[in-house]
Amino acid sequence: MQFIRSLAMMTTVTFAMGTLAAASAEEAYQYYFPPKLVARASTTVPAQGKGKVVVQVMLDAAGKVVGTRIIGSTNKGDDAAALDIARRSTYAPARRGPSQQKAKAEKGFYDFTLIFAASGGVATRGAVDEAIVDLNKSSYAAARDVLSPYLQQNPADGKAQALLGIAQYYLKDYQAATAAFDQAGAAIPASYKGVAADAYAHVTQANLAKSNWQAALTSAKRAVALAPTPALYNLLGGAEIGSGDFKAAIGDISRARDAAAAAKMAASDRATIDVNLARAYANAGDAENAKKYLDEAKGLDPKVDATGVLGAVYLVQARARLEAKDYAGAAKLYEQAGEGLSGKNAATAYTNAAFQYLTIAHGQDAKTASATYDQAMADVNKALAAQPKLAAALYAQGAVYANQGKKDEAISSLKQADAAATAEGDTSLASSIEATLKQVQGGS
Repeated sequence: MQFIRSLAMMTTVTFAMGTLAAASAEEAYQYYFPPKLVARASTTVPAQGKGKVVVQVMLDAAGKVVGTRIIGSTNKGDDAAALDIARRSTYAPARRGPSQQKAKAEKGFYDFTLIFAASGGVATRGAVDEAIVDLNKSSYAAARDVLSPYLQQNPADGKAQALLGIAQYYLKDYQAATAAFDQAGAAIPASYKGVAADAYAHVTQANLAKSNWQAALTSAKRAVALAPTPALYNLLGGAEIGSGDFKAAIGDISRARDAAAAAKMAASDRATIDVNLARAYANAGDAENAKKYLDEAKGLDPKVDATGVLGAVYLVQARARLEAKDYAGAAKLYEQAGEGLSGKNAATAYTNAAFQYLTIAHGQDAKTASATYDQAMADVNKALAAQPKLAAALYAQGAVYANQGKKDEAISSLKQADAAATAEGDTSLASSIEATLKQVQGGS
């Protein structure tokens, strides 16, 4: 995950007050109550032996059967008997409303399973009951397969959605699990909230790996709402760092830190949380607190992975030195930042150091400036080793060559920089490079 990000520009949105009165809590939510089997009919159609038949029954708002179909059968010889039972059985219709007392009847679908014994006996289970049996047997694919067609016709059945989410979780399809849990809402059983939260955590991790910050933030918030554990608050903080909300990240990772200490979690886990808190402070520009929690992390676990955090702290300090026009101090801090970062972040830090040396050299005599240009070129080389085609680093390289009197090398580097800036879509940088290139070429 890339933690070093620039601050996003904040936009203010004004909300206009409407003239409609707010709906009452009771009116705001409409619950779905699926159809129920009131009485199962017997049949004069003979079954043809042992088997299981899943029948879907279409009901009108009065609970009258208006259609039936087979959606699964292990013995086609039992289908006729199953359909006969389904058509002549009695049902209560589906209902929807703010409560069971105020719900109004509506059309709906009832799925149930008829289990025929070799002796001729028959037992009945609805789709939800069948899924519960399958889940209790750890037959997760079977539970998914019985719930999926049922939910196509009854998507508002929160209990069924929760059961589907549980089945998908144990099948390791976390995206499908969270989609079902989203639909289940408050119907997720208390004993399975941890499972649902873990599904959202898996989705969050996948989104963080792809830098899908907003999607990660959404799933992380859902995970914390279900199970406000230190680990999940820490994960939420990571998503907030990625999305650029460093203040929120500091708050949530601090909650994780406090809860982890109270729960006497393992020192290594607490150290990881401290590192992320240091990362949040570093991104927020608070180097003092970043160092404080980084030191605390090292005290808890000297082997904790703090990659990039100290680099971020040095970046914050380098910017402060730059604002104070302390170019030498800024250069040294940018170099320290580069040592603690990797990839493009390291290359950018070293490039910034090189530009500070270029600024310093302009005010020096020729002999002193020569050594300063060598320092700049050393940082350019480190930048290009980390990111070979970084436009800004190639630009700095061209500028150093030009100041060293190496015209051909300068022109070559500046042309490469111009091509890289154009490829990066940075038109402002490309314009600056082209102006410098023109100046160098015109000096022949």
